[in-house]
Amino acid sequence: MLYVSTRHRSAVWFVLTLLVVELASSLAIGADQPQRVRRVLYNFDGDSCLSTKADSKGPVAVNLDDVKRLIEEVAYDGSRVDTVLVCINAQVMYYPTKVGTMRGTLSTPGERAKWPASEKQRFDNLKKFFDANIDPYAILLAEAKKRGREALLTFRMNDDHGNDFLRTQFLVDHADWRLGTKQYQGSGALDFGRDEVREYTFRLIQEAVQRYDCDGIELDFNRFPRFFKDGSTEERVAKMNSLVERIRKMIDRVGRKRGRRLVLTVRPPSNYGRTPPTPETARQLGCDVPAWVKHGWVDFVSVSEFLHERGDLPIDLWKQAITTVPVYGGIECTKGGGQKNLTADEYRHAATQLLKAGADGVYLFNFFTSREGGENAYEPPFEALRDLGPDQ
Repeated sequence: MLYVSTRHRSAVWFVLTLLVVELASSLAIGADQPQRVRRVLYNFDGDSCLSTKADSKGPVAVNLDDVKRLIEEVAYDGSRVDTVLVCINAQVMYYPTKVGTMRGTLSTPGERAKWPASEKQRFDNLKKFFDANIDPYAILLAEAKKRGREALLTFRMNDDHGNDFLRTQFLVDHADWRLGTKQYQGSGALDFGRDEVREYTFRLIQEAVQRYDCDGIELDFNRFPRFFKDGSTEERVAKMNSLVERIRKMIDRVGRKRGRRLVLTVRPPSNYGRTPPTPETARQLGCDVPAWVKHGWVDFVSVSEFLHERGDLPIDLWKQAITTVPVYGGIECTKGGGQKNLTADEYRHAATQLLKAGADGVYLFNFFTSREGGENAYEPPFEALRDLGPDQ
């Protein structure tokens, strides 16, 4: 018979008591939080919304009222937008960061001189906000909450635009940890096969969640859908699983401090439009989304195409693989080929098709980009937000 000293027994009971208290606390936090209705999820990219505004032509200065109006435009009375997502990164962070690099701060004077007008205006707008101790992203989240909407951050897991104003010190110091050397082919993206990359990514996400009074965060694996230089599928899955689990535990700790459960959601990787995204193609990239749901790490999933609206999202495959949390279907803003952004009727049609396929609601990405066209800019069809998504 194994002998356990009184001192050791006391230690064991102490640990068990802590575990029970922690579990009870988690259950209590979630007990009074009913399942949210999400008909339309609206993603602000955190980029052009800080250099454009209503009825403007081209990049313009924006003030606090303009930032608040962004939420009013999409979360007006009668709009079916229930969840607002605010993007705060693209390798760089969009706010003064202690972990990473703030957008544009590593560009040389020569590079800044060549910036497009939109980036120059955006950089100037953000500088004025933060110099005045105003965080426009915090304002967006607060305004969404004030209007009764769920307010989430969204974090681009491996943005690969590769512009100089998206350069980070981490990439400069570890150029050999990139996925490639050409723009849009890995020069701006990181190899998640490295422990150091996953640690760095975790710390960025942790900083963002701790900084902002959000209802949770989305991990956007679709910007961009590539994460590993090599390794088997099983090796990739194991490494990404450990990261997602760690993030879940972290936001649970933050949520307990705030007295409420925070949401963790994901946007699975697509296939750059070559083939429709499925649970299996996502898993091959390292993202075993059904397993994340099964483990209780993820609260809902938003499936999207990459860049262009094709109308062939295999929502049925995702619904078969994920049965315990909502699955939302994404609508991209254009059909490609130089066409204008979708009209209100085209959005309505796309939403109807997604709902018929079994989607629990619709997810809008780049809805606002019609404002980016300079002299050819025009207003997005905000009126359509009354009609998208399921009826309550």
